[in-house]
Amino acid sequence: MFQVLGKDTSMVKLGDDWKARMSELAGDGPMRTKLDGLFESSEFTYFYNTEVDVHAFIFQLPVETPDDKIEEFTRVVQEVRSLADYPMVAFKGAPQRCKLVITAETEPELIGKDKTEGFSSGKLFQPIFNSWSDQRKPF
Repeated sequence: MFQVLGKDTSMVKLGDDWKARMSELAGDGPMRTKLDGLFESSEFTYFYNTEVDVHAFIFQLPVETPDDKIEEFTRVVQEVRSLADYPMVAFKGAPQRCKLVITAETEPELIGKDKTEGFSSGKLFQPIFNSWSDQRKPF
């Protein structure tokens, strides 16, 4: 059985229960308001990587989010997390490894129908290809 911040949960509900437990820990003050702002303005993803045994909680903010806002969200999450006397995630009472990611960066799409303009693989790697074919440059 898993526990998230001291509350019993299942693997399937762990991400949602983590968010709910963080809101409970924040109380009804200004930290709760800021935490709710993070939850509302971001796309939240939880996943468990069984190969390296790490739980990941990821908040993807809009690209235009300023750095100081990201830092504020990070500080609030750390403050709320420190209010719990329990590990973030535990399995059968043993603490599990976790990571929290709060970011506004996006990866360019290199292939597919939603390719990021200017990042097609040909354009991106063309300077490398050109350097290979330029016989005047020794390796």
